[in-house]
Amino acid sequence: MTEVRQTLSLPASDAHEIVPGVRPLTAEETGHLDRARTHLRASGVDLADARAVGALLHTMRSRWAVGPAAGVPQATVMALGVGVGDLIVHRVPGARWALRTKGPAPTPTVVSASGTDAALPLADVAARWQTGCGPEWVAEYVAAAAAHLAADAGHEVPNPRRPSPNAFRTPADLPFPPSPAAQDIALGVLDQVLEAALTPGRAAVPFAVVDGGPAQDPAVRSFDGEADARAWVRGSGAARAAVAWFGQLPTAGSSEPAVLVEASDAGAPSLVVAHRYVAATAGDDGRARAVGGPLVLGQAAPLL
Repeated sequence: MTEVRQTLSLPASDAHEIVPGVRPLTAEETGHLDRARTHLRASGVDLADARAVGALLHTMRSRWAVGPAAGVPQATVMALGVGVGDLIVHRVPGARWALRTKGPAPTPTVVSASGTDAALPLADVAARWQTGCGPEWVAEYVAAAAAHLAADAGHEVPNPRRPSPNAFRTPADLPFPPSPAAQDIALGVLDQVLEAALTPGRAAVPFAVVDGGPAQDPAVRSFDGEADARAWVRGSGAARAAVAWFGQLPTAGSSEPAVLVEASDAGAPSLVVAHRYVAATAGDDGRARAVGGPLVLGQAAPLL
């Protein structure tokens, strides 16, 4: 890939804002993104495949990190950011590129159909270039960003509720780190559902918890199926919620029982966590036992 010049233009005086702080791209700015796409296509990678783009980002950043001391290849980083942004645009009906005029410098951004929600793939890819990331990061980021933008228009997006169980170490590693309140409800409900799994005679049925909104105090309800729990949460009007269910997590060539929880603030990408356990056997005196600690699986569309 040959370096090209990165340019971010100043706000155009004749462009009307979509919402305060965001306006459409000018022809010149669109041309900058097109040149970045040409730069990225030179890699030969399938730019419609988020995992392929993620592997490219990981490989190029790793080579730069271990090579001779050199400045950040800004044009390459921008091209990768544009590639990630295009993946988001293609997932969400009505999403498009625009220019965010707030902040210290104008920044191309991907906005929702209404323009009220945005993702900043150029800035986020640049940040990951500095800190490093695994090859799976782009796919997870695109899924979470698409969920965030699609929630604005009520569109459904692919829901990665069962990704690799070792993708993230903590919620802070996620593309869109959840709020402390969302983390608290997720881990609190995970403790509750794990206790249910380990208690003899407790029914292994899905349940949901809502907090805030019309019901100032947390409310808990059990359901016959996970879909019913999610429907109740969506109609609750709560500030945040969690859904818990019993399932399986893959292991080497097999799978293990696990309890899973998905939680989110209203309108924010969710946090999915899990805890493996071993079902009771005669040798355990009828008791099940937990295996390891909580796992952060990834993110998905907002619950409510």
